Amino acid sequence: MRITFFYDYICPFSYIGSKRIQRIGAEYGIVIEWKGYEIHPEYPPQGKKRRRTVKTMRTAKALQNVVGEEDTKLSLPGFITNSRLCLEAAEFSKTKGKFIEFHNSCYDAYFLDRKNIGDLNVILEIGEKAGVDKDELVNNLNGREMAENLEDYRRDAEKIDVLGVPTVVFNDFRVHGVQGIETYRSIIAKFSN
Repeated sequence: MRITFFYDYICPFSYIGSKRIQRIGAEYGIVIEWKGYEIHPEYPPQGKKRRRTVKTMRTAKALQNVVGEEDTKLSLPGFITNSRLCLEAAEFSKTKGKFIEFHNSCYDAYFLDRKNIGDLNVILEIGEKAGVDKDELVNNLNGREMAENLEDYRRDAEKIDVLGVPTVVFNDFRVHGVQGIETYRSIIAKFSN
């Protein structure tokens, strides 16, 4: 079984889906392939205030239902930011064997601590917390050395019709949006037979 998870750090459903897919990976001994997918490249790194609209209110309500199944706290920050640099830092953390630490710390920084993950200093703080050398991370980000990885993931997503995040791909079977843990188990059971 091969599982690929497309995510973005500013998506609260990716945050919950990531927690669930990590549990599934551990439960079944499956290594997850993580692919960062920037959903809003137009947002500025300094962030912009999240407006209260019908769409955001619907999203908040749907999120309450999804979070209710999870043993976690989550609150939407009052702003939305650009995730590109953070996604590149996550790619660099893979090369250091610190991806999951960075990945989880990034989500926690944004959705629990309400920090701006588009800000370089916040990214470096997350990296240090995850055990990534600060100077190496700065040099990597300044050189944009991981930018091509994200472009490759975008091309991969386009080839298989990833419409948004989270998207989980079990072998070649796509599941859009966050699902309950039992749904993931039943998909694995179906493909394991």
